[in-house]
Amino acid sequence: MISIELLLKHMAWANQEIYKEVRKLDPKVLDYYVIDPEWTVKTILVHIAGASHLYAQRLDGASFSPFKLKNTEGSEMIDELLVELERIDQGLLKHVRREDEEITFMTSKGEASGKVSTILSQLLFHAGEHRAQIVAALDKHNERSINLDKYSVWGFSLSTGE
Repeated sequence: MISIELLLKHMAWANQEIYKEVRKLDPKVLDYYVIDPEWTVKTILVHIAGASHLYAQRLDGASFSPFKLKNTEGSEMIDELLVELERIDQGLLKHVRREDEEITFMTSKGEASGKVSTILSQLLFHAGEHRAQIVAALDKHNERSINLDKYSVWGFSLSTGE
């Protein structure tokens, strides 16, 4: 049976690979969007990392601290996001063998709670949904160099031997 550990490793790998592919493209692609101009490729890249930061804080029992970048433009921003994602994703792996307990945490709407498995599952699906949104925004503007099939769990297994 596939494990949450393998799924987290896949998510980390897929995020890294897709961010690197976006970095290779013309910087103008960071302004592409599907429907809502507030959700540009740039915004989504930052959002995936920022949300991962918040999910990790919840799992760690840490107090809220906002996700901040020093670089907010172009390839420097993507490079910083890659480093931050690596840090966050490595920290998430310690939760794979954790008891599936209910934990309480603060959100922007107040106190909430959830099982460890629910938070990890949401983290995984959230990143996947937004990776697809990035590729859709690129596709809308006829940039088709990133094929999500290459970044599937199968692609991960073939690439890494996991």
